[in-house]
Amino acid sequence: MPLRLGSASMFGALFLVSATSLFAADDLEKELLKQIPQVLDTLNDRGYDNVGVLKFRVKKGNEPISDRVGTLNLRLADKVKMALIVRNDIRDPIGVIKDANKVAAEIPGASHLSESGRKKFFNVKYPLAWGTEKVTPDALLTGVAVITPDLSSMTVGIMCFDPQQNTMDLLARFTVRPDLEDLLDSGESFTVRGVFDDGSLSLTSDERKEKATTEAVKTSLIAKLETATSQKSTSSKKHPLSQDNSDAPIRLEVRYDDVPQPIEFRRGAAFMPEPREGQKVSLIIKRKGSSRPRLGLVLKVNGENTLGRQTLPDVQCRAWVLEPDRDIWGIRGYYNSDDNSVQPFRVLSDAESKEKEFDYGEFVGTISASVYPERKSSSTPSADLLTDEAEDLAILAMGSLPDKDADDLAALRGQLSSITTRGLISNGESVDQDVGTTKFRKDPIPIMSATVKYYSPQDLPQ
Repeated sequence: MPLRLGSASMFGALFLVSATSLFAADDLEKELLKQIPQVLDTLNDRGYDNVGVLKFRVKKGNEPISDRVGTLNLRLADKVKMALIVRNDIRDPIGVIKDANKVAAEIPGASHLSESGRKKFFNVKYPLAWGTEKVTPDALLTGVAVITPDLSSMTVGIMCFDPQQNTMDLLARFTVRPDLEDLLDSGESFTVRGVFDDGSLSLTSDERKEKATTEAVKTSLIAKLETATSQKSTSSKKHPLSQDNSDAPIRLEVRYDDVPQPIEFRRGAAFMPEPREGQKVSLIIKRKGSSRPRLGLVLKVNGENTLGRQTLPDVQCRAWVLEPDRDIWGIRGYYNSDDNSVQPFRVLSDAESKEKEFDYGEFVGTISASVYPERKSSSTPSADLLTDEAEDLAILAMGSLPDKDADDLAALRGQLSSITTRGLISNGESVDQDVGTTKFRKDPIPIMSATVKYYSPQDLPQ
């Protein structure tokens, strides 16, 4: 059974804020918009009426291929799904399933890694992304992404299988350069400097993002190489979660039953012991250094935001606002501002997920923190955001469907268009004396992002 950990509470005055504007679309979105029309042609030629997209497997550098590489596995599937919607023929569309992964997670023995497992996907009905109909898919898409050890490129393959196929067919393959969002989704840990100075304000959003990506890759590789050859716990000065990293603006402390847990560094990553069932877990955030700027914090457990359980990219998530008059904050669960409720953390161990051949659920076995500065002014919009492709690129960058159901594909596309153009910053009402809302404009580029895996040693991959 999955561990259910503690109850939620807040220490000190925390505030939450809505998401800020999206990054300019990157190479991945642009390449998907080029590739998906041919994919749709192939699906049409095969006579498929309804299709869904399952989460991808990802291989990072020399690490084993995995279905649990940060949130990138699900994010790639979401982007392919959105590209299918954006490039679909409104007059005669192929049906696109709303969330194939959610349904697949409830199918015992379903796995696209075996013939018997693949057939199980086609014994149930799935809701479509528009309308109220539930359908049995004619085919399902999935894929593999391979990121080079130096983080310089990512090769993506999109594959397809149906109930009659014994193998998966490759429909498209392309290579792109990972950008800042891809690094965040793949669980890389880094700090970013130099893009928050006055000189950077004259850069376009794409130039600024390019500068930040270069810095993130550099600091991530430095941190990975520091402990890459260590099989046992060692010290770190470069990882953002290390107390010795002076560039990190905050320190993350994880407590089980109020006892701080050691963060261990080895094989280029950060690890900590797995909590036992019944233990209370608290996440403590402490400021580092003497500077006291307002900061936005996106804190996730198992890929879910501690504010509203969002699984969106960090830049789109609601953030805790760390005000200058405090040095420490604590969270014991997921907070829902809609009804002022809290939910206990639900943590799945790596050993439990291995009971399935392939886990289609959203739990990724990590705790992650991304810290954003407050945005004081706007940089110049990038040129490609002013083209006719801007709307489709923004929809793919968003990567998620609206909450309100649409009657048909045309209505859904209209909703997506509206979401990508409206303002997302709001000043909500105060919730209670400890937690409320406040105005805070997140800079779309984080100061730092860090991930720690809470697996127990015996569950770590060999």
